[in-house]
Amino acid sequence: MLKMFKLLLRICARKKQYVTHYNKHCLHTKTEEPEMLIVSVSHLKQLLKQQCSNVIEGYTCVITDCPICTNAKKKSKLYVNKTTGYFMCDKCKSAGSWDMLNKFLSKKPNENLKELDMLKTKCRLKDNFEKTWERMTSDCQSIKDLSVEEYEILLNNFSLPNVSQQDMSQLNCSYNKTKNVLYFPLVGLNNSIVGYKSLLTNPQREQTVPASDVSGCIEYKRPYSKTDNTAVVVGMIDDLLAVISKKCANLIICLPYNLKQLPQQLLPYMESFKKLILWFGNDETSWYTAKNFAKKFNEKRCYFIRPIDSQPRPKLAVEKNYNFNTILENAQPVWHKSIITFQELREEVLSDLQNNDKVQGIKWKRYPALNRILKGHRRGELTILTGPTGCGKTTFVSDYSLDLAMQDVNTLWGSFEIRNTRLARTMLQQMVGVPLDENLEKFNSYASAFEKLPIYFMTFHGQQSIKIVMDAVEHATYVHDIAHVIIDNVQFMMGTSSDSKNVDRFWKQDQIIEKFRNFATMYNCHVTMIIHPRKERTEELTTQSIFGSAKATQEADNVLIIQDMRLTSIRGKKYLQVAKNRYSGDLGIMTLEFDNLSLSYASRSKGKGKSEKTESLEEEKDE
Repeated sequence: MLKMFKLLLRICARKKQYVTHYNKHCLHTKTEEPEMLIVSVSHLKQLLKQQCSNVIEGYTCVITDCPICTNAKKKSKLYVNKTTGYFMCDKCKSAGSWDMLNKFLSKKPNENLKELDMLKTKCRLKDNFEKTWERMTSDCQSIKDLSVEEYEILLNNFSLPNVSQQDMSQLNCSYNKTKNVLYFPLVGLNNSIVGYKSLLTNPQREQTVPASDVSGCIEYKRPYSKTDNTAVVVGMIDDLLAVISKKCANLIICLPYNLKQLPQQLLPYMESFKKLILWFGNDETSWYTAKNFAKKFNEKRCYFIRPIDSQPRPKLAVEKNYNFNTILENAQPVWHKSIITFQELREEVLSDLQNNDKVQGIKWKRYPALNRILKGHRRGELTILTGPTGCGKTTFVSDYSLDLAMQDVNTLWGSFEIRNTRLARTMLQQMVGVPLDENLEKFNSYASAFEKLPIYFMTFHGQQSIKIVMDAVEHATYVHDIAHVIIDNVQFMMGTSSDSKNVDRFWKQDQIIEKFRNFATMYNCHVTMIIHPRKERTEELTTQSIFGSAKATQEADNVLIIQDMRLTSIRGKKYLQVAKNRYSGDLGIMTLEFDNLSLSYASRSKGKGKSEKTESLEEEKDE
C-alpha cells in the first residue's frame, strides 16, 4: 500500500512551469503557479483519502479536511482544484501548488518538524486585507451613515441605478467624499475580506486590489429571503446594483475583474452554489467570456443570459425598463447533449445577426486594411503566416499581437527562434513608437505601461516537444484566460527526439497542426502560427508554398503571406497577402512599410503619432 501511495504521489507531481509574465521590468518564470494535473479526479480522491477523511468531489474542487491546520478542534475545509491541484484552506488560509500539498501528505508525523514548519510558513497567505481594509476606510463614511440627500447625490455622481440605501448598505461599502471614491470589499471563504473594488468617476471606472489572483468577490444576499443556492453572476458594480434594484434575485455575485480574468483562487468560494446564471452583456466578447468562465465554473451548473437586443447587460436593461424576471427565466443551460436542434441554436443565430459588427471580432487599430479584409480578430480560429526568410514575419506578428493585447486580449507568446528579452524589447519599442536607446530616461514609464498589458511568454527556446508545448499552452489558457496564442515557429516543434529521423516530417507537422486546430476549437482561443515556406523562391509565394502537406492550409481559417517583391524588382514592394479567409471569403493585400524608429509596419501620421504616444504614457504615469 505504501509503494502504491508513493507511486501515486510521483504521478501527481506537477510538471515544470514554462509560462512567464513581463513584470517589474524583466521576465520572471512563474514557478509558484499550479500546473495541470495529469491524473484523473478519481485517482486524486483516492490519494487524498489515504491521509484525509471526508473527501467530497465538488464542482471545481475536491474538498477534504486540511492536513496543514494545527488546531484539531477547529473544523476546516481544504479545497483542491481538480484541474491544477492548487489548494486553499478556509481556516488557516494556507494556499499553494499541488507540489506543496504533496509534501504534507507524504510527510510522516515523526519526520523533520522544522521542515514542516517551513512548509506551513510558505503556504500562509502574506497579505492581510482585513487590516488594509480598516486603514483604508478609516477616513471614509459608511453608506448607512449618509443622509438621504447625501445618498441621492452619491447615486447621481456615480450614475448608479436607483438602489435603496438599505440594500447598498448590505454590501458593506464605504464612501470617501474627499477622493469621491466608493470602496466595495471582496469577501472570500468564511466571510474574510481578501481585497476590494473601488469605483471612480471622471471617467467612471473600476479598479481591483489586488490586481490579480484574488480569492473573493462582492456578494449581495437579499434580506429575509430563502437560500436556494442560485446566484446571478455579473461583471461590474453597476450591473450588480441594477439587479439589486429590481429585487429579482436572492443572491448576486459581482466578479473581481469584470470579464478580464476569472482567477482560480475564487473557485472554492463558488463551490456552495448549485446554479449560476451568467449575465454579462449582449456583445461578442461577453458571450465568449461567458462560455469560457462556464468551463471553469463547471458547465453543468451554469446558465446563460443569451446576448440578444432584448437582453442587454443589467445596467442597460434597467435604463430601458426591461422585465428582469422574464430575462432570468429565459436563461438557458450551458451543458447539453452531443446532439442539438435548431431550437437550441435559434437564439445564437439571432444574436449573431443582431450583433454582426461585434461577431466579426476585435478590430486592429494599427492595421485598418486588415479590418476591411479579415473583418476582425475572432476567437477559436487558426491563422497561418508564412513568408521568405528575413522578410519580417516575427516583427509583423509581434506588432499585430501587441495591437490586440492593448485592447485587453490576453496573449501568450511562444517564441522558439528569438529570445524573450529581445522580443519584449521589440514589442516595447513598437508600443511607444520611439527608439528605446535614445529615450533611456523614459524607460521606467514605458516599461510600467507595457507591464500592464496581458502578455505572457513561454520560456522555450530552440527545438521543443509538441507535448511539452501543448501542456504549457493549456495551462496558461486555463490560469490566465488566454485568448490569443502565437507560435513562432512550427518547425521548432519537429524533429526533437531520436526517433524523429525515422518519422516523416510532413506527418509530424500535420500532427502539430491538428493539435493546435483542436486546441483553438476546444478552448475557443485564436492561434497564430508561423510556418516557413517550402524553399526560397524568386516568384510570389502561394498557399502551396507553405512547408508540409496541404493540411496546414486546409485546417487554417486564415492564411497570410508576406510577399517581398523587393528581392526581384528594383521598384518592388513588400505587402501582406490574405490568401484565405474562411469567415467572409474576402481576399486582398496590405502594403507593409517598415518604420525603423518604431520597428513597426503600422501606418502612423508623420510627426504626430509618436509625440502623442509619448505624452499619453507620461500622463498615465502622472496619474
